[in-house]
Formats: sequence, C-alpha cells, structure tokens
Amino acid sequence: MGSPTIWWAHPSNEPGCGAVDCGAPSGKGGAGGWLCGETSGVSWYDEGALFAGLAAEQWAVSSRTDARLDAAFYRELIRSQGGRALEVGCGTGRLLLTFLAEGLEVEGCDISADMLAWCRRDAGGLTPTLYEQPMQELAVPGKFRTIYIPCGSFVLVMDRQAALETLRRCREHLEPGGILAFNVFPVPINYTEPPADDFPTPWQTGAPIALPNGNRLEVSTRWTALDRTEQTWHEQRRYHLYDDAALLHAETRTGQGRWYFRNELLWMLQLAGFAPADVSTTGNLTIVATR
Repeated sequence: MGSPTIWWAHPSNEPGCGAVDCGAPSGKGGAGGWLCGETSGVSWYDEGALFAGLAAEQWAVSSRTDARLDAAFYRELIRSQGGRALEVGCGTGRLLLTFLAEGLEVEGCDISADMLAWCRRDAGGLTPTLYEQPMQELAVPGKFRTIYIPCGSFVLVMDRQAALETLRRCREHLEPGGILAFNVFPVPINYTEPPADDFPTPWQTGAPIALPNGNRLEVSTRWTALDRTEQTWHEQRRYHLYDDAALLHAETRTGQGRWYFRNELLWMLQLAGFAPADVSTTGNLTIVATR
C-alpha cells in the first residue's frame, strides 16, 4: 500500500494549502505498523523547530507564488462574519498578508519565531499584528468574529489533550456567534491490511526552489514511522542550500502529525463547548463551528 497523501490533495473548493508543498513525504511507503520505526510509546517533537531556519525560508519563498486555493473559503467566512479575525498558524503570511492587503481585519499567531520574522519581512507597507505562541496555549487580547486554522495545521498538535485544549481556547477567544474554521485531511489507510515495517522510507526530493539571492534550496522528505493505533505519522525533512554545485548548508528536521476521523472531531468539539447543532463538516473534513 502506498503511504497516505496527508497534506495537499484537496478539491479547489475546499480549504487546503494551495500550491505550497507543506513538506510531507509522498509516494512509496509502508501500510503502517502498530508502531513502526519506534520501540514503544509516542515521542513528541518540537513543533517550533520543524518550521525554523531553512524550513521557514522555504515557506516564505513558496508562499509568494502560491495559488492560495483555500483563500476564497476563509475570505468569505471573514467577510460574512465581519469584525476581527485571527489566523492560527499564520506562518510566513501566505493568507494573512493577502487578507490584510484586501482590507480585512486579520491578526495572526504562530509557534515559529522564524516564520513570523519572514511574515514581517514580506509585509511591505502592511503592519501585521502577530503573536508568537503555540495554538494549544492561545492567549491573545480581545475576542474575534472568526478564528481559522488553515492548511491542516491543527494536526501538528500531537498530544490529544493539547489538541482538545486548542479547541477550547479557540472557543474562548470567539465572540458569541463567532466561527471557528479549520481543516484536516482524510488519510486513505486500509486498516484491514496487515501492518508493514519498511521504515524509514527512501528520501524523496522535490523540485528545487530558486531563492532571490540566486541560491537554490532542495527539500527531501521521508517517512520514519506510521502508527495506525495512535493515528500518527512521523517524518524527516532535509534541507540542502546550494550555490551552483556547492552545498552551503544542510538541516534535517523532524516532524509528526495526527490524523482524525469525522466523529472523533465532532466529539472533541462538543467537549470543547461547541453545541453539536452548531458544527458542520464536509466530506473533506473541513470543520465550521459556531459559538
């Protein structure tokens, strides 16, 4: 069985990552063991470190030409709600700067200081209001009419209680009648197949990224584990910075993610305080919950 395409296969009318390659491995992989590639338990990673250094620069450069396939969905929510909006996991400003340039009242938060630095650098004449904090510790001033978590970023909160706390804190930051919107990606894993154990998978390298200074960045990814019981995947991302043929710098970063099923998310939202009647979902697991 091929490894699940977790990050980027979405119809154009559903919120996804646009054309940005979010870095998850694609192609050949294992069906997933009960805890392939590890000995016991689930070891969490540093979410901020995953999007630091060359990873943040990759996002910044890719975001400048991104198709923003999800922009229309979130833009319509923000406009229909009116008032302040908060983008959780705003990164380098792929959506945030777009909406600010259109006159929408949007603020952003992200766990990565490097991503936020790129956001400020690419802001031009805009002055984005940004907060550096993990979404599970969300604590920003005031209330919002719309809070959205784009590009499946919710799945990067690995601890289940922390993920539930994320939903609670988002609800607490909403005005009455405010909306929380986010998406996760269905993972086509066949649970009837026996688990495999072929991790780590081979490195796969994407298309080179041309940087403004003439250098190029090559990003390679591989799966290191897939746990069908914990519903987690584990990966490594390798960044090579070149000047022509000369390797200038290399970084390897470790990441993880958790996949969710529809009813699981509905229960979590109810535990976080959202009434079941005020939550809607799509077949592509896009969630809109009203306080």
